[in-house]
Amino acid sequence: MRAPLHPAWIWLPPCAALALMILILATSTNQALFLLLNRAGHVLGESAWLHLTMLGDGAMALTFVLPCIRRAPRCFWAALTAALIAGLWTQVTKQFIDVPRPLAVFGAGEFFHAGPAYRAVSFPSGHAAASFALAGIGVMGLAGGALPRVLLLAAAGLVSLSRIMVGVHWPVDILWGMLGGWIGAWSGLALHGRWRWRTHGLGGLLAGLLLAGMAASLLVSRHIGIPAVMPMQRLIASASLAWGLWEIAWMLPWRRWRGGVKPAAQAGVIEREAADG
Repeated sequence: MRAPLHPAWIWLPPCAALALMILILATSTNQALFLLLNRAGHVLGESAWLHLTMLGDGAMALTFVLPCIRRAPRCFWAALTAALIAGLWTQVTKQFIDVPRPLAVFGAGEFFHAGPAYRAVSFPSGHAAASFALAGIGVMGLAGGALPRVLLLAAAGLVSLSRIMVGVHWPVDILWGMLGGWIGAWSGLALHGRWRWRTHGLGGLLAGLLLAGMAASLLVSRHIGIPAVMPMQRLIASASLAWGLWEIAWMLPWRRWRGGVKPAAQAGVIEREAADG
């Protein structure tokens, strides 16, 4: 039986994000901190930040979920739920709070900028919400020790920080997006724990095909607006699509009948094993 998760893993990340956001707003250091991070952060190089920011794109983030459809249905459904909640969190906030982007505040030569020239509706960051939604599901929903959880949080932090490094978001945008993503992850896991949705069925198949279509679209889509990341975008989308379709194929009834096991019986076994693991 899995050991209970220490509450600090659940509450410390969102509480830290909220506390930092309040501190930045109280001290009016949002713009100064943006310039400091943006100017000092290019030790990793421009290419690294551009590829990190690509990983936080909503469609790209969901491609990582597709291979989980058969082996980790809990994470699969939690991620889809988290995507919906985090998406509402960011879009509803944007409707009520229109914060100008850095390009509308500073001159182009005052900081580093790459990608589309966004100038409005900065608050909050959808990339931060997406990255911390996935990280939150990993931290709160998977077994393992402290090291994997720390690595997940660090990866999500870098993806979120990349939005400052490419010059399109303020620090408070990142922190509010992180909070929304984390709430989405917690909600997704809680709802799955309550309803125990299965992926072996019509609903799971349709959801898997929807994500497969999204992964396929990334093979040609240029919506991220950064040509330098297109090769990596296509590579990740191709791998996720091939892996995901393989998992879906093993879920189809004819695959299970060939093994001499009734579909309903084997589906229950796989779902129970996935839930336990």
